[in-house]
Amino acid sequence: MDLITPIGFVLAVAAVIVSDMMDGGTLRSLINPAAILLVLGGTIGATSMSSRLADLRALPRLAMRAFRPPKIDRVAVVREIVGYADVARREGLLKLDSLLADVKDDFLRHGLMMAVDGTDENLVRQVLEAEMETRETASLAGARFFETAGGFAPTLGIIGTVIGLVSVLSNISDAAKLAPSIATAFIATLWGVSSANLFWLPIANKLKVLAGLETGAREIMLEGVLAIEAGDSPRVVLDKLRAHLTPEEMKALEKAAPGEGAAAAAPAQPAREAAP
Repeated sequence: MDLITPIGFVLAVAAVIVSDMMDGGTLRSLINPAAILLVLGGTIGATSMSSRLADLRALPRLAMRAFRPPKIDRVAVVREIVGYADVARREGLLKLDSLLADVKDDFLRHGLMMAVDGTDENLVRQVLEAEMETRETASLAGARFFETAGGFAPTLGIIGTVIGLVSVLSNISDAAKLAPSIATAFIATLWGVSSANLFWLPIANKLKVLAGLETGAREIMLEGVLAIEAGDSPRVVLDKLRAHLTPEEMKALEKAAPGEGAAAAAPAQPAREAAP
């Protein structure tokens, strides 16, 4: 589990509660069942109306990615592809056909399969780019749901506040209860804004980051497959793929396989979870 997600959520909620207490408030004053029901129920309902049924069915699995993200090791991806390039250089491209069953990532396996079959380079690029776009769209479905919910939640909070104020003004004869009733009415706005900025939008951003990392790994796979099909040497393939790595990842690559050692890893351990 990626502990930074729950830890960040707890820290954000704690900051709100502690700041309220420092101003003389109490935890009990922040809890209003009617406001919570309106904001959360209304947000989920409105967001569901904006989504497809297929997306809603996949939502639990996609949402869990924020807490249990796939392991994306782009350095391992580079080493694996350089290893395949070394095999193709030494024993011929057709030799990769016997290794396809061991390729754990289906996107990379599909690309290598087309390269082994002698598919035109432009067609390989078109097919893999289309597949990459489709996978990214599917990965972003969860992010879109949470982002949409983050837009609805504050508005639902305002609606709850308006409803509360209407109720207060309809019973304005009791001046002693006026101030507490107004304060209670604004709890709905607090829940709407807080849920949007402490839960819905952060989860959406986390899912977007993960989708971007997965797409980045697939871009490396795409360039690697095209380089292998073009007959580039392992050193050239390594140089091409290094351009996609961050400085930190480059250091990790050099530490794992300094110099031409990366090419000697034929093939390296597959990056099994780079692209689910």
